[in-house]
Amino acid sequence: MNESVQANKKKALLFSIYRGLTADWFFIYAIDSIFYSDVKMMSFSQISLIATIASLSYIIVCLPTVRLVRKIGTVRSTQIGTAFLLISAVMMVFDPIVIFISQPVFMFGVALKNASDSKILKDNLKMYGLSKDYTKYSSISKFIWTFVNAISTILAGFMFDAWPYSPIVTSCVIMLVMLILSFFVKNEKESFKKANNLPLHNVKLEKFEFIKLFKYRTTWLLLFFSILLFGFISGGMDVAKLPFQELNFSTITITTVCLIAYFLRAITAFSFSFVYQKLRFNSIYIVISLFSLGALLLGLGGILLTGTACLIIMAIGISLLYASRDPFYLIREDFVMNSNGLTKRQTLLQITSIGTYIGRLIVTFSISIILNYESIFTVFLLLLILTPICIIISLLLRRKQKMNKYDAFY
Repeated sequence: MNESVQANKKKALLFSIYRGLTADWFFIYAIDSIFYSDVKMMSFSQISLIATIASLSYIIVCLPTVRLVRKIGTVRSTQIGTAFLLISAVMMVFDPIVIFISQPVFMFGVALKNASDSKILKDNLKMYGLSKDYTKYSSISKFIWTFVNAISTILAGFMFDAWPYSPIVTSCVIMLVMLILSFFVKNEKESFKKANNLPLHNVKLEKFEFIKLFKYRTTWLLLFFSILLFGFISGGMDVAKLPFQELNFSTITITTVCLIAYFLRAITAFSFSFVYQKLRFNSIYIVISLFSLGALLLGLGGILLTGTACLIIMAIGISLLYASRDPFYLIREDFVMNSNGLTKRQTLLQITSIGTYIGRLIVTFSISIILNYESIFTVFLLLLILTPICIIISLLLRRKQKMNKYDAFY
């Protein structure tokens, strides 16, 4: 019995590692804005617009992919999603117009994987008798992704200086390997039902399922929660390297700062689950404090300081901003997937995912406009306007959870 439990834990761990290694591009994000500006000669406003296109693309493809996943299954969806991540990385080497087009391709892959990977993990853990460990294995995936990203970040700086395209080529090689490994992924629950000729539940999307959920306050609160917080966090992260480029720090300096930020993010991704076990949803106020302070330091550091002092303060700022992202995902996902009284969790999780990209769309589009008139440092200070609104929405959502009144799902 113990051997069976250990074998199941090993399977869950291996899938968590695969999920972490296919969650995003490696090597590219360390030098993306530098690559866009120095190699492709794009302006800061155009660079911010890339994130806007990505967010809009996700919003458009998100809903159809849920139906697609339910039709073709979670395993095939994660395989196709990984393939699209590879294709989009290849498109990065071409002209700016192709880079813009690569964003819808990338986001289609992300949408497929978001809708399938969390379901595969949840189903497998249920079949293994480890349902309560969802947060644990989800945190492992985040840790793996962040740790490998940290390593790739510092390497990418040296690789970029040697040949600007080498980080992108390396990322393509990694994604190709992950695509091959995706054919070994299994959803134990789906396999069990097929082997026993049992009907697959929730294969078809209920008619107007998404629309029906919006008549409940819980859905709206979770949506605005995602829009505001993720818009703040991700929008800030999308342009977080621009202040260092504005002050003409070298590529190696910028990637070293990003390395520190990713290491802190890796530590936070792994350790925050322990904080969350103690504080539960109240831990969201720690997250709000992290990204608000990070934005403040990035703004004031570039305006008030110079030289080493400026570099240190802004490095702390970007680290705090990066550290806030994974805890937000953990809080939001656990709220949806493990709250008593909630049903249609996958649909609701997809709605909140749409919300995160709506927030990113609004913030990055606003930033791309503001950058035509103001400095990047002013942008970060303007982002602080969102802090009190984020706190108010979090308080309302916490009140509903505390009352155990999930009115959308009884």
